[in-house]
Amino acid sequence: MSFNNVTIAIAKGRILEGAQNLWRKSGLPWPVDNDSRQLWFAPQKERPGMLIARARDIPTLVGMGIADLGIVGLDILEEYPNTHVLQVADLSFAHCRVVLAGQKNQWPEGPTRIATKYQRIAQTYFSVHRHPVEMVPLSGSLELAPVIGLAPYIVDIVDTGNTLRQHHLTEIATILESSARLIANASHWRTKPELAQVRQVLQSE
Repeated sequence: MSFNNVTIAIAKGRILEGAQNLWRKSGLPWPVDNDSRQLWFAPQKERPGMLIARARDIPTLVGMGIADLGIVGLDILEEYPNTHVLQVADLSFAHCRVVLAGQKNQWPEGPTRIATKYQRIAQTYFSVHRHPVEMVPLSGSLELAPVIGLAPYIVDIVDTGNTLRQHHLTEIATILESSARLIANASHWRTKPELAQVRQVLQSE
C-alpha cells in the first residue's frame, strides 16, 4: 500500500499524543519530533502526509480538502460542524466529556449565565431542556468563572475532574461523551479508496 496521495490533519495536544501511540501500534512510521516545531510532513510511500493544527481548525482543513483525513475529538465536531466532513471511525482514545458544573450540585434555577468555550453545544443542550441561559464566551480558565462571580455555571471539557474539584466545583450533568474520531473529506472519501485503507490500518492494531 502506498500513502503518497494521502494527507491527514491531527489536532495538537492529547489527540496528537494518542495518535502517536496509534501510529506505532499500527506499524506506521511516526514523523513528528517532539522537540521540533515543524507542523507539516509531506506524504511518503510508507506513511501519509501529516499536518498538525489547532483542534478547532481540523474540520475546516478536512472539509476544504486541504487534508483528506483528520483526527479530532467529537466535542470539536459537535461545536464546529462541517457538512463536507464524514465521521468514519471512533478511534477509542482521548476519552473525555463535556459537562455542566457549578459550585452546588444543583440544576440552574431560572435564567442563568453559563461560561463556556462550547457555545453551540451548551446552547443546544439548554434549548432541549427549555432553560433560558446567557452564554459568556471564554477560551480558557473556565473554572474561575464561578469563583470570581462571572457566571455561576460552566460548560467545559473534563478528563478526571480534578481541576473542577480543586476549584470546589461539582459536575451536575454530562452533556457529551467525547473521544478521538477519524474524519474524512466527503468528496475524497468517495473518490480515493486508499482513505478506507488508512482507516483499516489504524483500526488493525
